[in-house]
Amino acid sequence: MNVLWLGDYPHPLRGNPNRHPVPWMTMLANGLVSGYKLALTIMSYSSGIEEDEVFSVNGINYIYLKVPDDKWDLLTAYNLRIYRLRTYLSTIEQTFDLVHIHGSEQQYQVIGANLAIPKVLSVQGIITEYYKILPAKPDYRHISWLVAGYYERKYLKSVRHFICRTHWDQHHTLRLQPKAVIHHNWEPIRPEFFEPVSVNAVTAQTLLFVGGTNRIKGIREALVAYDSLCRIMPLRFCVAGSGDKAEIMRLVESLQLSRIQPEDVEHKGFLNGVKLREAYQEAFCLIHPSYIDNSPNSVCEAQVAGLPVVASDVGGVSSLIVHEQTGLLTTLQPHSIAEAVKTLWDNPALHQAIAVNARRVAQSRHDKRQILDKTIAIYRDILSHSS
Repeated sequence: MNVLWLGDYPHPLRGNPNRHPVPWMTMLANGLVSGYKLALTIMSYSSGIEEDEVFSVNGINYIYLKVPDDKWDLLTAYNLRIYRLRTYLSTIEQTFDLVHIHGSEQQYQVIGANLAIPKVLSVQGIITEYYKILPAKPDYRHISWLVAGYYERKYLKSVRHFICRTHWDQHHTLRLQPKAVIHHNWEPIRPEFFEPVSVNAVTAQTLLFVGGTNRIKGIREALVAYDSLCRIMPLRFCVAGSGDKAEIMRLVESLQLSRIQPEDVEHKGFLNGVKLREAYQEAFCLIHPSYIDNSPNSVCEAQVAGLPVVASDVGGVSSLIVHEQTGLLTTLQPHSIAEAVKTLWDNPALHQAIAVNARRVAQSRHDKRQILDKTIAIYRDILSHSS
């Protein structure tokens, strides 16, 4: 089987510490090539390369095409990169049996719209839904996501087969493409999280938030919740991700959170899997008060490791968490978040039960071999119905 992937895949020779490593894609790609009789080519685009790059690494073929900077290409409604990749793809498409498109946010479904060979799209997020929760103050994302949403609504109809993970992405996929054939599969989680952590109220030092200073991930709500908790819990507020401590403290000041002192806040920056798991060892729980998410890896990784999660009941999160069994679900209101954390603090037995139950369920859900086998089965099913 010769498969082409279209998607925003991290360049294997150019590391970027500020770029999301998308481990579910890299683990899936490497696993398919090493464990199955599958030839894989990954095609992506980049404005950060000098010229087109075609090369192979560890049995995977890569094609990176140079395109204009995102903000310049937005002036053309991204037509330059769409045309660039479509033109190149037309010269090689007949060499492949199937195309796997990863996500609908960056026009890869538009690039693959005219392909005659079978294709499947893995849903990551639904950009038309994400657009609705942007802050009222206009910024670059309002234009970029509006254009992306137009392409999502128009071109998802050109795809028949979809891989979904949650009730939320399946619902919106069928809304946008009523004739969709839905295949269900989860995403693999990095192996370092399968080593269990052991934390409790006695050893815990932090309340962990991994959304950086991203407002959509709920940093403001998290801080307000912590402000009400820090007077009763001897925990620091630990942030991983974008921004820095100075930015956090400016936000604390703007929100007039008088209880939070500089010594209460720690900012660890972007963490790889090993460092993030080390942060789990100090944490009482992970709080994830996001405005929207499909199946956030931060929640999945914490569950696999056995760190209890308090998360907002948005998007597909309730496909990951059964309330009071494998985590606690809240509203976006800070008092709801704080109350859930306090519930765990006051009930060590519940804290332990959630850690154990979530770990058991999540380890099965994110089992790499099971996910690889299911991916191959999906590919074969699509090919059998296309012949």
